[in-house]
Amino acid sequence: MMATRMMEKFQNYWSGVHDMMGVAAVLDPRKKMVVLSFWFPKLYGEESSAQVSRIKDMCYDLLNDYQHIKLRDAQPTAPSIGTTAIIDDEAEFDAYVDTIAVAEDSSSSVKYELDHYLKEPVIKNTPEFDILNWWKVNGFVYPTLQAIARDVLAIPISTVASESAFSNSGRILSPHRSRLNWTTVEALMCARSWLWAAENNGIFRVAEEIATVLNEMESDDEAELMEGCLGYHFED
Repeated sequence: MMATRMMEKFQNYWSGVHDMMGVAAVLDPRKKMVVLSFWFPKLYGEESSAQVSRIKDMCYDLLNDYQHIKLRDAQPTAPSIGTTAIIDDEAEFDAYVDTIAVAEDSSSSVKYELDHYLKEPVIKNTPEFDILNWWKVNGFVYPTLQAIARDVLAIPISTVASESAFSNSGRILSPHRSRLNWTTVEALMCARSWLWAAENNGIFRVAEEIATVLNEMESDDEAELMEGCLGYHFED
């Protein structure tokens, strides 16, 4: 039961970060898709192939998004009426066809860029290897991938306290109780410790007692809050 709850919390954290971690791994010339092919079967079992394909599709989507941004920024500003001759319909259609052709060529080149990168053998890992310098040097070969690597690899790693994230004892401070007076919070923490100690000694079940204590404290806190806001005194 405890392991199940811990796994649920782990999956909750893992599902939110592993996509970008997969993209970052692909952008590492020492790993590329090889690292996914090695680790995903251990993590996902029979679903590993689908997960690998999903990360690869995500890389293609990022490439297309970055390329569209690049094309949009490169488009010239539309001429204003009155300062430039109005383009006739036929010329406007020809310009539109050219734009579509450029977009299709760009999409093909972007797909080729990723395919070419993945087909290249992985680089041997050495202590002096600098991944950011590698992308700086090879940016002329993979310009769009370089832009993605510049953004993705710049994301700082974050950590979370395992005791706080995966503890099964629950959170002492809820969003409501985090606004309580410090003496009330201290009493709450002490009461919880006493109840757990009592349960370990077999005196009573903590689940029932702690629910009663917390409900009583919450009712008292709400009464104090109303008294402070309205100036009334509540009595039982």
